[in-house]
Amino acid sequence: MNILLLIELWFETRPYRLLWWSVPAILLGFAWVSLGFVLAFTNPAGTRTYYSSVADRALANRNYQTARVAANRLLLSGPASREENLFRLAVAQFGLGQEREGSALLNLVAPLEKPGYAPAHLFAARQLLTQTNVTAQMLRQAEIQLNHALKLEPDSIEAHQMLGRLYFQRRNWDLAKPHLLAVVSARPDTALLLAVLARAQDNDADMRRWAATAAGYYQGKVEKAGEENPPDRMAWATALAIQERYAEAADILKTGMKNSSDKTYASGLGNIYADWAAHVAKTDPHNVVSRLQLIQQGLDFDPQNLGLLEQLLPMTRLPEPEAKSAQTLLTQMLAQGGSSAMLHFVVGNDAYQRGDVEQAGEHFKLAFELAPSLPVVANRMALMLALGKQPDLPRALAISQTLVEKYPNEPEVRNTRGIILAHLGRSEEAVKDLEFALPNLRDKSATHTALALAYRNLGLTELADEHERLSRETPETSAPAASRP
Repeated sequence: MNILLLIELWFETRPYRLLWWSVPAILLGFAWVSLGFVLAFTNPAGTRTYYSSVADRALANRNYQTARVAANRLLLSGPASREENLFRLAVAQFGLGQEREGSALLNLVAPLEKPGYAPAHLFAARQLLTQTNVTAQMLRQAEIQLNHALKLEPDSIEAHQMLGRLYFQRRNWDLAKPHLLAVVSARPDTALLLAVLARAQDNDADMRRWAATAAGYYQGKVEKAGEENPPDRMAWATALAIQERYAEAADILKTGMKNSSDKTYASGLGNIYADWAAHVAKTDPHNVVSRLQLIQQGLDFDPQNLGLLEQLLPMTRLPEPEAKSAQTLLTQMLAQGGSSAMLHFVVGNDAYQRGDVEQAGEHFKLAFELAPSLPVVANRMALMLALGKQPDLPRALAISQTLVEKYPNEPEVRNTRGIILAHLGRSEEAVKDLEFALPNLRDKSATHTALALAYRNLGLTELADEHERLSRETPETSAPAASRP
């Protein structure tokens, strides 16, 4: 029997009906053979390099869906760079709005209890510090994350800068300084923080050195910029003001105001003039003329600047014999036409302090007529006099009463008088002013508090309780400020 006949006989005698039972084994064998070919002709390292590039490029372009797929492929390719790939996946999840999943992954590579993966610790700190309402606990967690990052990467510029700024904001100068010094050569903008820090520590030499460095850096940025950049110009002016070069600083911001409508320039000028006036008060305390001129110039730019108001308030409370000489000087200045609006306001305060209410009222009215922005100043000052550490309710009411006579339908002005009347115990009058003002106010906490006081004095307990509840729910401000009437 030849070989061909044997083969033919073998095929004829096979139980082909049972062949279907062997199909899975055949397919499995085929899969293993295919996998063998893939492994034999592919490079795992090259695959990881490819997906790493895809993931990083996708994250940079905020294509988080692609980044998530690439990060998952990397995690399935093996244990290599596991922490880095988990971090990529976490960032992708955050980008897709899946914060719970992202947080769970981030906790794996950036735990609070020990150092993990340095970029993940930086990311976690950044997430905490950029929240809308940062709590003390969140600040503490960010501090821990940044310290972990520095243990893993001691030369990390970003970690040093973030931690230095965090300590700076908490006014912990000793802890902030070494971190800021570690990055100032790479990040010259940090020199301005070091100047402020040195001033807080009364280190005049370092203050001037770092302020000069910051001024040069920001001046270069402003002059080279193709368009107006308010933060850089503000920083330049601030660095000059720290060096007590106030006139130059003010001129720089005035130039900025010509080039831009950015409102930060006005508040910046207010701050510079406040510092300038404080410097004059310290170095030449008897030069009342210069101080008043600087205060008025600052208030022309920023009528609600607390620093300027704090400089002005003591000038309305000068003790004898300074009060008499100041009165004479102020009257002479008025006769010469100097700084008329502010002088009328200060002379009016002086007259009230001496008991001449009628003369005080006339000066207040003249002041408000001469300077459209002065009512804003006066309204804020009336509140400061009423609610400050040394309240002077009668004088606060005199200023407020003059404002109400001139601007009877201005809610902020009526609100101020109502608050003062409530503290004076004139509850019925207070309620009329406060209820008139309440619907049109932006900041209502102080108004609710005053209404609670007035209603309680009138025996209306339920209304008082309701306004107390509302005052706790309304965000507080230092004091309501009048809009321009």
